[in-house]
Amino acid sequence: MEINHIRQLPPEVIGQIAAGEVVERPAAAIKELVENSMDAGATAITVDIKEGGISSFRVADNGSGIMPSDIRLAFARHATSKIRTAEDLYGVKSLGFRGEALASIAAVAKVTCQTRARGQEVGVLVRNEGGDILDIQDSACPEGTTFTVKDLFYNAPVRRKFLKKPATETAAVSELMARLILSHPAVSFRFMADGKMVYFSAGDGKLDSAIMSVYGTDTLKLMTKIDGNMNGVMLSGFVGVGDAGRGNRAHEHFFLNGRAMKSPLLSLALENACRQRVTIGRFPMCVLHLTMPFENADVNVHPNKWEVRFQDERGVRQAVETIVFEALEKTNEAPVIPPMYLAPQDAAPAPAPVKVQVTQPAPPPEDAPEILKKADSRLSAFTEDGALPTFAPAPAPREREPIASPPAPVPRPTVIRDSGAALLPPKKTPQANIPPQVISYAAEKTVGQAPVSQPAFPPVDAEIQQTQAPAVEQQFNQTPIRILGVAFNTYILMEYGDLLILSDQHAVHERLLYEKFMKETAAAPASQAMLIPMVIHLSRGEYACYEENEEALLKAGFDLSPFGDDTVQLRGVPIILGQPQAEKCLLDALDELMENPSSTPADRTSRIIQMACKHAVKGGERLPEESVKQLIRDVIDQKVTPTCPHGRPLMVQITRTELEKRFRRIQN
Repeated sequence: MEINHIRQLPPEVIGQIAAGEVVERPAAAIKELVENSMDAGATAITVDIKEGGISSFRVADNGSGIMPSDIRLAFARHATSKIRTAEDLYGVKSLGFRGEALASIAAVAKVTCQTRARGQEVGVLVRNEGGDILDIQDSACPEGTTFTVKDLFYNAPVRRKFLKKPATETAAVSELMARLILSHPAVSFRFMADGKMVYFSAGDGKLDSAIMSVYGTDTLKLMTKIDGNMNGVMLSGFVGVGDAGRGNRAHEHFFLNGRAMKSPLLSLALENACRQRVTIGRFPMCVLHLTMPFENADVNVHPNKWEVRFQDERGVRQAVETIVFEALEKTNEAPVIPPMYLAPQDAAPAPAPVKVQVTQPAPPPEDAPEILKKADSRLSAFTEDGALPTFAPAPAPREREPIASPPAPVPRPTVIRDSGAALLPPKKTPQANIPPQVISYAAEKTVGQAPVSQPAFPPVDAEIQQTQAPAVEQQFNQTPIRILGVAFNTYILMEYGDLLILSDQHAVHERLLYEKFMKETAAAPASQAMLIPMVIHLSRGEYACYEENEEALLKAGFDLSPFGDDTVQLRGVPIILGQPQAEKCLLDALDELMENPSSTPADRTSRIIQMACKHAVKGGERLPEESVKQLIRDVIDQKVTPTCPHGRPLMVQITRTELEKRFRRIQN
């Protein structure tokens, strides 16, 4: 066996290995350059990408620039202006501090840097290719720095091969830019992709303005403002629950001292605070800024600087959970009902008596009938002031002879169409001279039996069967399973022979919807047209995901078409959803595809269908007795797979023997 000796790697290989830790994709390189711009005090930053940043991207700022004497060191490894000693790592105040970003990017791309420091009359232009500086010359440019990066990973074909499609890389850059906009509301960002404006923020220092530029006004209206401090943590921002909830955690944005980060600890604290305010299977969205002493957190965990560790994790979690919970509680306070009147109202005065003026009619002619003459004599009895005369009391009515009680009404049978779908009124037929014994022919009958023939007296209508639908109990009792009840509004208890069966109503309903949707999708597009198409505005990442998975969305039942910048028109929805849930389910499907992109169209279609099935009845939701029986009946009739689409069992069973052992009725 040959012994492999230890060798020193060449500098270019070392640079490419280090670059792989920092520059995973175009979005990672753009993040490092934008953070350098913000550390330089820039108030306006422009990011322009082409083909997802794979072919080229540009980052320009109006920051302090780079001095001509430092331009070579800017591309050197482990060279930085942010820290001086190892002690500085315990209180890093800048976004960048490692001194690896620019060197790593230059090692795997063709980089051009044009910069002019404040107070300098002339700028500098530098060209770097694969880590080697090719040219440095004077340049006329405004104050600030502009980096143009082309052909990322041109000299590392292995890494370039693993880059995603341009649409996917564009979505990743869009998500990054959204986080950067939300992290620094005082900086005006302009993000363009393939010549089209995606994001533009005002840079007015207001967080609500930054949220509007990313999510729009409608989303901002659904969010609750957060502001408080606890355990040495100042927390401010916005949280969205209820209708603002999303299908995954991609819209939970946390920032520590202006640094964008991802923290499972903070996500858990947020979700605990929003418990019972977000539907099961959905997550709150948030834009939360934490401000705390720099030395109480460690940002030097990973080269990509997304991960942060807190010195007092319990205190930070408690602060976030308590402040968010209290802010949401205030929104539940009962509104003050305004009074009906602004000033007290006096009692309404009693109405004044109305004086009736009676006009005496002209006397009837002599040849008028006698009845008119009597009426005229009665009218003339009114006095001039409108008072009515007194009349003699009317004579008491004569007692009538008792009348025999009428016969009981003839009961009519329930008349139903053959399909049993609609009730029809019976036709009118002559009722005279019908013998009483004939009325008894309308006996109750069950569905499926032929009507009883009456040769002498035919039915009311020969084309309509006189039947009566059986009760749900009678239909269900034909099966050998007996439903005992529902525990915790979640688990259906059934008795089947010597077995006690427990069924999860959510899993059962989810499986039934999944099976139905799969069958209809295999036969034809399982979509129903909407009466009024819905226009939905998407984020740039969601729109890129839609473009990449348009075919899979169509097969799943979403009839979509482009409708302007990052906007789609929804004309049809999966048949199991209906219009009220159309927009929410579409956003959930896009979130799922962005988080877990599949390799084949069939996998993507299946994933979308599973997202649609999340709208099944939830555990803890009280169902009518008829609905519970219908669920179990459908499971028995359709013989479905005994697991939900996510693999959880539909039913578990306990034998009578096991129960008797638990209650010590039997010893073995």
